[in-house]
Amino acid sequence: NSREGYKAGALSYGLHKTGAEYVAIFDADFFPDSDFLKQPLPYLLQDNIGMVQTRWGHANRNYSLLTRLQAIFLDAHFNIEHLARNRTGRFFNFYGTAGIWRRKAIEDAGGWQHDTLTEDLDLSYRAQLAGWKFIYLPHVVSMAELPVEMNAYKNQQHRWAKGSVQTAIKLSRKILNSDFPGYVKLEGIIHLSNNLAYLLMIIPAALLIPMLNYQISLNWDWLVGVYFITFIASTLSVIIYYAVSIRDMQGTIWPEAVYLGPLMALGIALSLNNGRAAIEALTGLKSEFKRTPKYQIVGHRGNWKSKLYRSKSQYQHLIELLTALYFVYGSFYYLSNGF
Repeated sequence: NSREGYKAGALSYGLHKTGAEYVAIFDADFFPDSDFLKQPLPYLLQDNIGMVQTRWGHANRNYSLLTRLQAIFLDAHFNIEHLARNRTGRFFNFYGTAGIWRRKAIEDAGGWQHDTLTEDLDLSYRAQLAGWKFIYLPHVVSMAELPVEMNAYKNQQHRWAKGSVQTAIKLSRKILNSDFPGYVKLEGIIHLSNNLAYLLMIIPAALLIPMLNYQISLNWDWLVGVYFITFIASTLSVIIYYAVSIRDMQGTIWPEAVYLGPLMALGIALSLNNGRAAIEALTGLKSEFKRTPKYQIVGHRGNWKSKLYRSKSQYQHLIELLTALYFVYGSFYYLSNGF
């Protein structure tokens, strides 16, 4: 009857309404197969297993360019990052939905807490610090709806980015003081704080044109090679990462390889949105849990524009537009001058 604690508050309230030993959690837009429980539950019969996570499927993958790009993002996350962390004994997290928890693991970790926007990530690390093990089942897939509207997607990414940095601030000391091996602790800190990288994209990017002007005035020739090598190395790493995931999912990188360019563009374009989230977390600015609208869009069909609940537009898009114009100007300026 209230939004106190947002999603974490609702999960905590629900847990007090049942004495069940195991708890399956799904967001409203997920529709698992009827035999879902039969697949993860046997793994939870092992005494030290606290949670089993399954993979997300995408019911509206081909609805629009935005949903196609999100699907590629998430497939790589689940098929490479998630799998590698779990199989190599690193910290691994429940992803908020499509998983089953052992009640005792939740209670041992201190229960659902709402001092971060990513209650799932927070609880996952606390449970593993308390000694519980997790299992990831990539072959068990639950279909779900991807956000179809840009403001909804940006709000979701902002929440995830801010929540992860909040969790890093909350738990980094406990991770460093734990008995886990050094390489596990290091990867855990990197995992929780990785959204700080968006700040490293925003700040140098804003200074790029004056920096280039200064460098050109000194000795441009040798810098061309440095920039070229840096560009190729950083771009190839991203392309290979997503190409491997696409091949794993589809059996071939074609025809989805054509989306690698727009995919990188969307990732870079989120830097302002997610960088703002990181700053808010670092400065302790509190914000509400903005839920992602669910429109019941499956496949190519469905309309969201007439729906009552929509994400509110913000003035941030005006700053993003100005930033885009800034780079367009810079590109034409340097090309026209032969650089």
